Amino acid sequence: MTYDSTEIETRWQARWRDAGVFEAKVDDSRPKFYCLEMFPYPSGSMHMGHVRNYSIGDAMARFHRLMGKNVLYPMGYDSFGMPAENAAKKEGGHPHFVTHRNISSIRADQERMGYSYDWSRTLTTSDADYYKWNQEIFLKFNERGLVERRFAPVNWCNDCDTVLANEQVKNNRCWRCGLEVVQKDMAQWFLKMTNYADELLDELDNIAFPENVKAMQRNWIGRSHGAHIDFKVADSEAVIGAFTTRPDTIFGVTFVTLSPEHPLCEELVAGTEYEAGWRALAKECAKLSEFERINMLKEKKGVPLGRFAINPLNGEEVPIYAGNFVVVSYGTGAVMAVPGHDQRDYDFAQKYGIAVKPVLCRSEGGKGIEENPVFDGLGWMVNSSRPDFDGLFGNEAKAAVISVLEAEGSGHGTIQYRLKDWLLSRQRFWGTPIPMVHCEDCGVIPVNSVDLPIELPLDVTFSEDQSGNPLASHPDFISTTCPQCNGSARRETDTMDTFYDSSWYFMRFADAGNESAPFDRAAVDYWLEDGVDLYIGGIEHAVMHLLYARFFTKATRDEGMNQVSEPFGTLVCQGMLNAPAPFCSNCNTEYHIENFDKECPGCGIPLGSRSAKMSKSLGNTVAPGEMIEKFGADTVRLFILFGANPEAGMDWSDNAVLANHKQVLAIIDAIDTGLNFGKSPSEIDNWLLARLRVHHTAWQAAMDSVSLREGVMISHFEMLTDWQWYLRRGGANAATVREYFTYWIPMLAPATPHIAEEFWQRLGEDNLLAQLVISNLAPFEEDSVILALESYLRDFIDSARNIKGLAERHTEGAVTKCIVQTAAPWKVSLAVNALELSDENFDFKKQGQEYLKSLPISENQQLRGEIFQMWMALTAGSKKKRGRILTWTPPQKSLILSGFVEADFITINSQFIADTIGVESIIAYPVGEGKDVAGKARVAFPLEPGIAFI
Repeated sequence: MTYDSTEIETRWQARWRDAGVFEAKVDDSRPKFYCLEMFPYPSGSMHMGHVRNYSIGDAMARFHRLMGKNVLYPMGYDSFGMPAENAAKKEGGHPHFVTHRNISSIRADQERMGYSYDWSRTLTTSDADYYKWNQEIFLKFNERGLVERRFAPVNWCNDCDTVLANEQVKNNRCWRCGLEVVQKDMAQWFLKMTNYADELLDELDNIAFPENVKAMQRNWIGRSHGAHIDFKVADSEAVIGAFTTRPDTIFGVTFVTLSPEHPLCEELVAGTEYEAGWRALAKECAKLSEFERINMLKEKKGVPLGRFAINPLNGEEVPIYAGNFVVVSYGTGAVMAVPGHDQRDYDFAQKYGIAVKPVLCRSEGGKGIEENPVFDGLGWMVNSSRPDFDGLFGNEAKAAVISVLEAEGSGHGTIQYRLKDWLLSRQRFWGTPIPMVHCEDCGVIPVNSVDLPIELPLDVTFSEDQSGNPLASHPDFISTTCPQCNGSARRETDTMDTFYDSSWYFMRFADAGNESAPFDRAAVDYWLEDGVDLYIGGIEHAVMHLLYARFFTKATRDEGMNQVSEPFGTLVCQGMLNAPAPFCSNCNTEYHIENFDKECPGCGIPLGSRSAKMSKSLGNTVAPGEMIEKFGADTVRLFILFGANPEAGMDWSDNAVLANHKQVLAIIDAIDTGLNFGKSPSEIDNWLLARLRVHHTAWQAAMDSVSLREGVMISHFEMLTDWQWYLRRGGANAATVREYFTYWIPMLAPATPHIAEEFWQRLGEDNLLAQLVISNLAPFEEDSVILALESYLRDFIDSARNIKGLAERHTEGAVTKCIVQTAAPWKVSLAVNALELSDENFDFKKQGQEYLKSLPISENQQLRGEIFQMWMALTAGSKKKRGRILTWTPPQKSLILSGFVEADFITINSQFIADTIGVESIIAYPVGEGKDVAGKARVAFPLEPGIAFI
């Protein structure tokens, strides 16, 4: 067969498309399988990272179709976002047209790879027929009280006069103009995600996410049990509320720290000598993001506010500071500082000369002592300023402090969450318009559902010198009528965070053509029962996207739109695809590939190289189109799937791609050859079919567990290796070959579907392989014996080759004959006896020696030692003894021969062995005979049995 990959692949892709074989419908008679990759942002042509993600998903979708499941495998495009807006500014165009041009490009690449998507369900989040339902769901959430508008800090560039997303801020500077970014309070829209904090956290115990993903979500939600404690400000009516998880350390508080943005700060320092210091610190903190404040501060510092807070349990006055490490959005924006038992507080106290008061000890009855590093574990209370507290430990101590606080009205037990409400607003054009209007008389009013969608205008021209949100200056968009009073109103110009689009798209896929609702409940409940069965995407989405999607699913459930609680069943986070990039070890920085063989731009030393994630910024990407044109889509898919299991990282290698192409060609040649065989049965037929049954079972198990590398190793490598051995052993029977191919070809289909479909047709099958449901292949009882004997032959040949190589290194002449010393017949008899006894659950430990003594062979005094040694080896289970006898593996009735040669074995296989190891003849002698010949061997091995060459 001439392999024209382009012709074969495009022909079968057209056949699949015309037959609609991948279009899914609800079918209660079959188990469903919903396979989904995190849908892509359409930035242009598909890259190899995409190829890896989609090849994994497609292989699993095709496998489960073979298993008879009703497979839903859709594709769409997460097309809102800044990149399209930026591209439009460069081109002087509109994001809508940039986006659809890119979608056309990436979809063409996906179709060329032969991915088995149900294209009838495709969606684009930036199209009004999708984001209409974003707006509809928003209105439903608003009715349920899940939407709130309030002030919140944002990244603001004064020069560009616009809000910047976090990804637009680099080193605290605007990506466009380079000026420093400041924090600014603005009215923002929020979704009350915190209403679901407990369920989001607790349900992690019941879902099949990788443990590292669960840990990241638990940390992000951050549920903490503790106390809210009120510290009155001395000589003031003001009160500072602070949350702590360690109320048992209340008597060790020596200062209180406020966030510089805390509303009390200005009140406390106004008109005092401390005001300037506070303002300088607040200005400095305004240049940092919350993430930088929490995770990346190089120096923790603060300023005194000149006032004192009163400890509610002992009346002590402690100084109040503003500190850069306290953020206003976490907890209450205030921290009660206990330097005796918190390392950060201790370091701060040492820096500013604040007292340290240990109030816990490590052992009962001990004393509280100042330590560095501090003791921050649970301990026994000491140095308490009130009676009845000293001696209390851990949770009992915490509970006692909370009880007194509640009784005296100065605090209470509470639960705090790190999770915040979802800040939904974005002050940019290319996103879903928020369906609210501002009316001077009625306030902020939701749009009526019948007026949806609120569409983005297409008559906006973008340019690079443009600043702000174009919606804010578009009169036709802004001007509207109040839904409540019919008076003039102004439309909301904020758009939604693009994570909103991806938080429910998997439910829209279940009913993508629905024009009257976001989706039909019955369709979603069918396809998402137990969640998306396999969800594939990068670990970088472990928190934001996955958490938002889980929240959305629960919120729509409570709205009565579905009964699903968790959106995803099995989650696979695929590893990175890497390629070489220039690297500086001094700077620990990777550079663009144009810097290969150059010096580091940072420090000037010669650049080295290391493997790095493929990215456009490094230029180390590989265009799939080039590889497909050269080798075909099947080769690229095989390389991706065989290179590593899905979760593991893998390196790009041109040589590996070529090697996989050769493997594809070898498979083509094998099947091409086998289709021309006639009727010629032989013993090796049974071995080939036994191997098929073993491999088919192992392949199904590997694929079912998403161990794709192991699955492909079986289907594309081990099956071919077995075929080649079959040919070497003289196999050429058409009936055997047809049975082998009938199962082998479908096994090829998940990874290399085009050549599999081609050979399925050549096998004479009328139906498309893409529609086939395969049957299970159970091993036969005799398979283990058949396989063990052939395995022993191969092991024997391998050993013989090794010894022949050693013999050739010790002789000047050619090695032409092989002498084999075969085992004595009594050994065979004894081995068979042992195997039969094992089938009868014979107790070798208690009865073995008596049984051995009862055998006639035991009467031979000369062999007694050897008989006993052999018996011990036999009854030791599956241990192998080189140069000794067979091993056996209960409960299988099989001989796995190792260094144990039977005379009949040599007689049957002598010619094949001789041909394979490259000698003229095989000479076999029982042990103890033929010594005259063996003694003349140039290399002889005194193993029993042994192999010698002369």
